[in-house]
Amino acid sequence: MQQNPEIENILENATKHAKACKHSYVTLEHLLLALLNNQPFYNCLSAYGIMVDNFIADLKMYLNDQNFLVSANSTEPKKTQALERVFNRALTQVMFSGRRQIATIDIWLAISGETNSHAAYYMLKHGISNREDFANFWAENYAGPSQDSLSDRQANEILEEHCINLSDLARKDKIEPLIGRAQELEDIVVVLAKKFKSNVLLVGDPGVGKTAIAEGLALKIKNNEVPEFLKDHEVYSLEVGSLLAGSKYRGDFEEKLKDVLKALESKKKVVLFIDEAHTMRGAGANGNSSLDFANMIKPAITKGVLKVIASTTWEEYYESFEQDRALMRRFYRVSIDEPDAKTTVKILYGLQQRLEEFHGVTIEPGTIKNAVKLADRYIHDKKNPDKSIDLIDAACAKEKVLGLTNGKITSACIRKQVSKVANIPDTKVDNTASDRIMNLDINIKEGLYGQDHIVDQVLERLYVNYAGLGADTRPMGCFLFLGPTGTGKTEFAKLLSKNLNMKLLRYDMSEYQDRHHISSLLGAPPGYVGYDDSALGGGKLINDLSKNPYSVLLFDEIEKAHPDISNIFLQIMDEGTVSGSNGKVVSVKNCVIILTSNLGAQANEKNTIGFGSLDRTGEEDVAVKDYFKPELRNRLDLICKFNKLDDFAIKKIVCKFLDELRTSLKNKNIKLSVTENMINHLARIGYDPAMGARPLSRKIDEIIKVPLSKKILFEKLENCNITVDWSNDSLTVHTELSEESQVVQ
Repeated sequence: MQQNPEIENILENATKHAKACKHSYVTLEHLLLALLNNQPFYNCLSAYGIMVDNFIADLKMYLNDQNFLVSANSTEPKKTQALERVFNRALTQVMFSGRRQIATIDIWLAISGETNSHAAYYMLKHGISNREDFANFWAENYAGPSQDSLSDRQANEILEEHCINLSDLARKDKIEPLIGRAQELEDIVVVLAKKFKSNVLLVGDPGVGKTAIAEGLALKIKNNEVPEFLKDHEVYSLEVGSLLAGSKYRGDFEEKLKDVLKALESKKKVVLFIDEAHTMRGAGANGNSSLDFANMIKPAITKGVLKVIASTTWEEYYESFEQDRALMRRFYRVSIDEPDAKTTVKILYGLQQRLEEFHGVTIEPGTIKNAVKLADRYIHDKKNPDKSIDLIDAACAKEKVLGLTNGKITSACIRKQVSKVANIPDTKVDNTASDRIMNLDINIKEGLYGQDHIVDQVLERLYVNYAGLGADTRPMGCFLFLGPTGTGKTEFAKLLSKNLNMKLLRYDMSEYQDRHHISSLLGAPPGYVGYDDSALGGGKLINDLSKNPYSVLLFDEIEKAHPDISNIFLQIMDEGTVSGSNGKVVSVKNCVIILTSNLGAQANEKNTIGFGSLDRTGEEDVAVKDYFKPELRNRLDLICKFNKLDDFAIKKIVCKFLDELRTSLKNKNIKLSVTENMINHLARIGYDPAMGARPLSRKIDEIIKVPLSKKILFEKLENCNITVDWSNDSLTVHTELSEESQVVQ
């Protein structure tokens, strides 16, 4: 006698219910309640005309009232003699019928034989008075899965439980029209016409419309737009998750899948669609067993009894299907490519009426074309038509959320949505000359001194991009900043980031002096630790760009990195994309790339023999040619040479640092005044031709901040005006009460 996992599950549920009620015995009523909660048997009773929910409610009420069964001990409930008799009676029925497995109908008939029980009473109460009549109904419509064939009713119920009927959705007009996939659909129909291995595997990037093709086939069948052999076919989409759900015991998953396959075979004219087909490998496998979904379905799809359309992504195809050559040979691969812009526009026009009706809005003419154009330009981590549909759908949804009836979706709505999705400011998407862009040169020159010619050159190239005249395949700008340290190269990048409202992504190239460290930017190569790490596998640069597609990329002091670092920039500067070691591709088309370097600065500091203190120039050109490959230099938009700071620029930098000090003193209501002598002295000792303006901050700390700090702490200075002067080679601090303080006194 073979064990039936379904019966074991029913008995376990009966025991669980007895435990939940704290009953010391498992009775017939517990078993009957578990039997009613069994979904196939529930469906049978419903089809027979029984109000099963009322039946279950009566049983629960009865069991909750059996206080004499309640025990304070938490021991395992025992089976009653009546329960033992039921199973012995069911076993006898099975043996006399020549079967090798107890079915749910056997348990039901055995329970009904206990005529003096409350279980039999409730059967009678809810309309099952004729055992023979019900047994015949079961045999005609609900023959067990162990039999050779299934009735049409049972096959339908099995498929309804584990599949979605796409043909039924097509008949109810709940499937979107299929546009622009005529060739792919023709290839699929040809494969389905084969006698053996009539199975198709759709492979494509996420969002290109693989699932839509399967739904479109159901719609074509419904409209009689398919060859004669496919007419009257039903298209079912299999939910692998529903097979796995509730499969707690060994054999549960296999039984469910066998039922589904048997139901599909009994219906004959069926096409099965399996989405995310890579989940077939390993699904339902137990322990070291190799018996999984893929191995169980192989015989059915080999004979041609079952026609299957499966879909997966390229990444999963290489990882799953190519690893299982026996499974792959049973499918004909059809590549599903991303549709071009023209086809995507047609697809959106086909969806326009449904979107308008669903959201209660009107999509203005030209909006769809603009959505496709903006999606292509600014959204690079998704594919069409998915990303374009998302833009239109989200813009319509926003109007609906705002409660606007008969709202109009315009190109402005789409631009706002692109700005939000791609994390790009509105001004960049609009290509409009906002106040921020118009005053960009003034704002930057207010913070960067002595380099006006470089600011003008860089901004001129950025203006071209903001006007929409730049190349769509390259970054907004690629610049190399050369010059001595402390002349404002890094500061320019920071000011550009601040005034353009762009994220600054700074990479210190001194961290990449070794060739192996370069891999941390793009991710570890295959075979190395960290390659499969989803968080770090893409590398620091890939992950940063994924989060901040609109940013200033600053590669600081590039000459300190290993020379191989320049190979990374070739693809970035030419194609506007960069690929991680795990295959992830991100776009840098909305980024400004800045490389800073001190190449040639040290050689320029060396005086020419015989010319005293005469400065040398042009050494940076030689150093750049020696360090950078010609193909990289050719991809740069501009090589900017930062000049040494003149006296006037140095004094302005001194004033900038002093202004920061004034801001700090405002909290104590202290006003700071600095004499011209003090500024001249700081400019003279704080600037070093070899070090630039960086020592200025340290000198201000040493000469002004430290003495002021002591006075504030020890003399309790506040609410006063302070004047600092430099005379007779020493600092002079003059303090007087402010006007506000005198009024208070």
